[in-house]
Amino acid sequence: MGILNRLLLLPLTLLTMALAVVAAAAALQLIPESIWLNELHYALSREEFLAVCIVVFLLGLKLFFAVFAVRSHGGRAHGEIMVIDTPAGAVQVELSAIRGIVERVALGVSGVREASAHVSVPARQTEGTVPLQVELKLVLAAQAHLSAVSAQLTERIRQDLLNLLGIEGVPVAIRVTGVSNVTAQSKKRVV
Repeated sequence: MGILNRLLLLPLTLLTMALAVVAAAAALQLIPESIWLNELHYALSREEFLAVCIVVFLLGLKLFFAVFAVRSHGGRAHGEIMVIDTPAGAVQVELSAIRGIVERVALGVSGVREASAHVSVPARQTEGTVPLQVELKLVLAAQAHLSAVSAQLTERIRQDLLNLLGIEGVPVAIRVTGVSNVTAQSKKRVV
């Protein structure tokens, strides 16, 4: 539930609780019938009462539809932990785990020598936005074709994030930071 719905729910809940206390007091005859009937007649004769009834009805209607609203994104983020809503409940996934998934996928693509991922959550979460952004810094092999590697990387990263986390259409920004002539097999270990 969003912050706006919580702020709308607060006065509606307080009003409902106050009305329940007054109704219980009238039912238990703690308030004499002549007093509460007189106050009720007075309230019903005021124009402001109609305005309050309309506002309360609209608040209730808004909250009613908020209950049945379907979330268009798969998760929400809290610091370095992303909460993924699943049918079984909420699952917490650390952003470092998502970063590891992205880097593993990138290193598995032919032509990529080094990969460093930065996973972030957009500052503003609105309906319809993807709850995750990926920036990937790469060192490519000299013989690699940039367009083929970037298309393959984007597709594989999006597919893995969809399969593992259920998040669709994650934007992937690729930045090439270097080109290497050294192949992975010819690197020598320095002791």
